[in-house]
Amino acid sequence: MGPISTRILTLLLAFGLGLAIPAQPPPPSGGPGDLLVAPTRVVFEGRRRSAVVSLSNVGQTRATYRISLVRMEMDEGGGIQERPLDPGSENLQSLFRYSPREVTLDPHESQTVRIQVRKPAELPTGEYRLHLLFRAVPPPPEAAPVPSAAPKDLSIKLTPIYGVAIPLIIRQGETSAKVAITDPHLDLATHTLTFRLDRSGNQSVFGDLRASLIPASGGSEPLVEASGLAVYPPNTTRHVTLTLPPARTLPPGSRIRITYALPPQDGGTLLAESFLTLP
Repeated sequence: MGPISTRILTLLLAFGLGLAIPAQPPPPSGGPGDLLVAPTRVVFEGRRRSAVVSLSNVGQTRATYRISLVRMEMDEGGGIQERPLDPGSENLQSLFRYSPREVTLDPHESQTVRIQVRKPAELPTGEYRLHLLFRAVPPPPEAAPVPSAAPKDLSIKLTPIYGVAIPLIIRQGETSAKVAITDPHLDLATHTLTFRLDRSGNQSVFGDLRASLIPASGGSEPLVEASGLAVYPPNTTRHVTLTLPPARTLPPGSRIRITYALPPQDGGTLLAESFLTLP
């Protein structure tokens, strides 16, 4: 898997109160796009019991990130949100060991995080998942100047806290999944292609989507691609919307082929396909 940027992941807001607005903004630190994480997904199956995740600070300032295991759930639109730990996920935490728990990286510096899994012999067959969260630690607040008179108004200061989360997946015993592309629909007014990914089985699915135009005269032309789409249990459905190039002509009678396949580095096996005939 390639690196992933905080630019496309979780933005969490922490609120702090201050009696005065600082005369100058605080220096940037640990903002979006500053942290690259690779790989972006770790699966422990078979005899695999350890993994290494690489962190790289591509920003211009020193940044500190605190590392923790969190529970995250996916909705049917593909959105990921952090949820409180329940008894099941608290027990699952004990299966993972990782080090270090906090890293400080200078600009252009990298460091690895080592992860180990300990599966008890009585662990039931199935797939188990937590997310490893790298949460930026904001710099200490600068001392505000002492006002010459009592302030008339109370100001609110927002401190953004950014985080990157990657799934850690344990597969125990015989697990498998099937996926189908269902209910494809093309909205010609907005050039959007919508459909569902329907998952069955006792494990998640993860792959790349591609839509191609097949003219009546034959051949195939790529329209749009989307990489790294997953459907995680307990969800059985994910609704997908792909925006086609607005300038692309879609001749009547042509077909659109939609495919969902494993990433090339995982073999590229076709998992599902569907065809939509244009009116």
